Amino acid sequence: MSYCRYSAIFLLLLGAGANAEQQRMPDYLQDLDRPIHAGDWTLQCNGSQFCQIIGVKKVPRDGVGVRTVVMISRGIAKEAKPVLRLAFIDSLGALSVPPPTDGWRLYARGVPKMPPPIKLSLGEVQANGAYRVSPDVASKLIGAFRRWPGSVIRDRGLKIASTPSGNLDRLMRKMDRLQHPKRPRLTDAEKAEWLKEYHYTILRSTPVDDLPIPEAVLLACDTRTFANRPMGARIGPRHLLWTADCPEGTKILVQRDNEEPLNFEVYDTAKKVVPHDYAGLDDTSLLHVQLPRKGRIACGRYIKMGFTGEIFVMIEDRQYDRCRNVPYDFWPLMWTPTSWKYADPPPTNGGNAAPSVEGVETP
Repeated sequence: MSYCRYSAIFLLLLGAGANAEQQRMPDYLQDLDRPIHAGDWTLQCNGSQFCQIIGVKKVPRDGVGVRTVVMISRGIAKEAKPVLRLAFIDSLGALSVPPPTDGWRLYARGVPKMPPPIKLSLGEVQANGAYRVSPDVASKLIGAFRRWPGSVIRDRGLKIASTPSGNLDRLMRKMDRLQHPKRPRLTDAEKAEWLKEYHYTILRSTPVDDLPIPEAVLLACDTRTFANRPMGARIGPRHLLWTADCPEGTKILVQRDNEEPLNFEVYDTAKKVVPHDYAGLDDTSLLHVQLPRKGRIACGRYIKMGFTGEIFVMIEDRQYDRCRNVPYDFWPLMWTPTSWKYADPPPTNGGNAAPSVEGVETP
């Protein structure tokens, strides 16, 4: 049986602040939540003991060149093998991938004697633009990243992309200790309180183009500026959701039928509003909200929520505290429910399971 702890970072309620009492998270869960850096590498685990390492170079000063995003994840089983994915981005974070060829290899840098290069042998590109590496090649590449001071991807004499450097070996050993401590670090009472299963059923949304935009939406911006591009969607039998672009970020308003729209905010466990920047519904009926770190949108948190008919529930919570222009889909996954599904089958194929998310069981 798999468990996911309740997200202690954000409590998301409809038109109101968080009403749960703030409780101190056990030390072990705090250790799992805390990012650990080593050079270009960052280790990030979560409360279910699922761990990920992401590595990517800083944005170059001249803004030129392709960077490799190296993503290593490992499940909670003692014998679980690391899973390796690679993606290639430019300085702005856009995917920048010439079709891989058989000539792509990882070459060592900074070693007294040059070891043989390692053939990447990348498979088909995934929906998010990353390539999953076969287990055999993944083991070789991870071993090289752990041993070599530096490396680069080349196609014979042509440089394809830079790769991260730093003490990956230290983070891999730290991952072992966090996932499998020698002695249990949670009491039975703490497990009962913090490690729970969450199964959500959410509703599908539909755009509304034939309804008048409420005045509260048009005047939602903090300044006297009229909101730009207000958009509305029916998110439940009795609820509408409105988003409006403003200079200070996207405003989110939720409206019950025959009532005035109310501002929707994200609260932390101290019941304080967490400022957000972008927000909007996607074509899977999930509400995306971007939570910048110290005002910088290139790092922070990126969350996705679904509407149950009464409240919004967390579906995905990603975090990356290094501002390196990395696409949000590659940020480490902090929390998901045990499973989630739609209340009605999709109109296309008749299925009823949500899109798969790493670390999440689907119904």
